[in-house]
Amino acid sequence: MMRAIRSALAIVLLSVSAFGADNSPGEDAIRRFLIKPKTWTMYLEFTDAAMPSDRAQKMIWEYFQRDQKVMGRRVGLAFGGCDLELSLRNDGFSFRWCPPLDASGPSLVYDPSDPQYPFKGHGPQKIWLKANE
Repeated sequence: MMRAIRSALAIVLLSVSAFGADNSPGEDAIRRFLIKPKTWTMYLEFTDAAMPSDRAQKMIWEYFQRDQKVMGRRVGLAFGGCDLELSLRNDGFSFRWCPPLDASGPSLVYDPSDPQYPFKGHGPQKIWLKANE
């Protein structure tokens, strides 16, 4: 009897999680994911491939918290860098590039199934973000 009740409860819980739950980790989880590693490598490439190639442009970024905001900055620039504020979402984040580009930046989505590149941007120029630990 107890086994039947547990089985029925498991089916109900699986049904609820499969059809009614939002699988996005949430802004707080995205914040924690980003600020935990010391740095991240961002790979940028115009490609149809699912993974970056050796030709991808690589940039090192660090993300940190300042005044309840998550900020990012490129590491290793002699000049032209800036601290930029990230716009966190339940499923990822977006940002604006530093001047002189001063243009709307990419939107990256968190992919929990990919431990190597957990944040990705889709579009003509693909972006992958890999933690440097």
